[in-house]
Amino acid sequence: MRILVAEDHSGMREILKHYLTKLKFIVDFAEDGQEALEKAQRLKYDALLLDLGLPEKNGYEVITALRCLRNELPILVISAQAAVDNRVQALNLGADDYLVKDIALPELGARLNRLIRRSDGGTKNLLFCHSLTLNLSDMTVRRKTQPLNLTKKEFILLSELLRKKNKVVSIEDLMTAAWGEGAEGVVSNKLNVHMRSLRQKVDTENEPALIKTVRGFGYKITDR
Repeated sequence: MRILVAEDHSGMREILKHYLTKLKFIVDFAEDGQEALEKAQRLKYDALLLDLGLPEKNGYEVITALRCLRNELPILVISAQAAVDNRVQALNLGADDYLVKDIALPELGARLNRLIRRSDGGTKNLLFCHSLTLNLSDMTVRRKTQPLNLTKKEFILLSELLRKKNKVVSIEDLMTAAWGEGAEGVVSNKLNVHMRSLRQKVDTENEPALIKTVRGFGYKITDR
């Protein structure tokens, strides 16, 4: 397995290289955030160990850029910034885990292996449209880096639209997905109410509207 370590402190790089090599990882390094971003986009890695206090681009900027580019590389932040606000910010931007320096190396190894196991095949559970991402594994939805708080019905309707992106999904199919085989007994106005609410949440300010109504037929989500 191949790991990218974004760390500008030479002593910490040596410590991490020695330990991760013992764990049979192939280790590449980036000494600033711009280099980390370029390597993460160009090369295939199993995880990124990311310091927040990097030159050129800081760790927060690297996380934001990768997630906006739909890069789901597992990110484990390793930082001297111990405040709760720092951890919350990094995790909300899309980091998967956060460790505070000084790091207990066995814990680092355990967390890293857990992240890689959890992400194995994870991209199969991601549905995209433009800057919208739906994760079937943890039932989360984001527009760019902003999490969206959907109801269960809204999540089901959105996932059905995303599975058939750029195609019209009929009213009947959407109702069956959300209410099951007995959907014929559900008043279609219920679907309209849920779709209206879903659009208000998904089509955020300053972003293109994604969900379209196809009158008399149904709805579609499109990035065209």
